[in-house]
Amino acid sequence: MINPPKEIFKNVTHGTFYSKIIEQEIGYNIYLPSGYEEGGKRYPVFYHLHGWGGNESTDLRICDNKAYNKGDAIIVFPNATGENGYRDYKLPIETIIVNELIPFIDEQYRTEPNRNNRFLSGYSMGGAGAFYYAVKYPELFGSVTSYAGTFHHFLHADFPVGESPVKIPGLYECIMGDVSYFEENSILYMLKQNAKKICSNVRIKIYIGTADILFAENEIMHLYLDSLDIPHEYLVFEKVEHSLNQILQKVSAI
Repeated sequence: MINPPKEIFKNVTHGTFYSKIIEQEIGYNIYLPSGYEEGGKRYPVFYHLHGWGGNESTDLRICDNKAYNKGDAIIVFPNATGENGYRDYKLPIETIIVNELIPFIDEQYRTEPNRNNRFLSGYSMGGAGAFYYAVKYPELFGSVTSYAGTFHHFLHADFPVGESPVKIPGLYECIMGDVSYFEENSILYMLKQNAKKICSNVRIKIYIGTADILFAENEIMHLYLDSLDIPHEYLVFEKVEHSLNQILQKVSAI
C-alpha cells in the first residue's frame, strides 16, 4: 500500500494518509507547482489514476511532460493497489479515494476545493476508472481525460477484448440490446442516469490509438456518448499502441 518512487522527480513528494476504512496507511505522490511554498495561492488539482498492476509511483514521468503538466496545478497520484481496479472490489478503493483521499488532500494542501477546480485523468485501468468516477460523481469533478481506458472492466465481465474495428458496429448493437450492460452502477447506467448533470458539469476527453487492443471498447464508449448527446473530445491516433507515452507525444504535436 506504500510505494515511494525509486527516483527523484522535481516538485514531487511522497506521502501517506490513514484510511479509517481499512485501518492502515496508504501511499500517494503529490506534485506541487513551483512557487507553492512561497505564497498563499490556491490551486486546481488533478487526480491521475494509474493502470493495472501499478501504484502511486508508476506514472510520475508525466509531471515532466508538457503535454500533460501545464505547471500551474497540483497533481495527486493515488494508489489503487495494483489489481484492485477502481471500484469497491477486493478493497473499497472507490470509497477510500472519494470519501477519504480527496477530503484529506483538500485539508492538507492549498487546493481550490470545488468541482470546477477538481479534475481526473488516468491511463488504461486508471483511464476507465477516472471516467467512471467523473460520470458517477459529476458534482465532484469538472473534467476527465481517459488515456486508452480499459472500459471492459466497467462494462461487462464477458466483454470481448481486442475485437477488430470491422466488428464494432455489430458489437455496439448487441451491447445496446443486452440489459445486463445497464445494471445499476454499471458505467453505461451511470452515463444515462446522470446525462444532464454530465452535460452541464463535466468536460470529457478520450484518447486512444488504432493499434491499441482497447480500441473497440473506446470506440463503443464514444458511440454511446454520442447517442446521449453528451459533448466530448474523442481523439484517435493512427498506429498508436497501448502506451501513455505514445499518446502524450501525439497530444503534444497537436
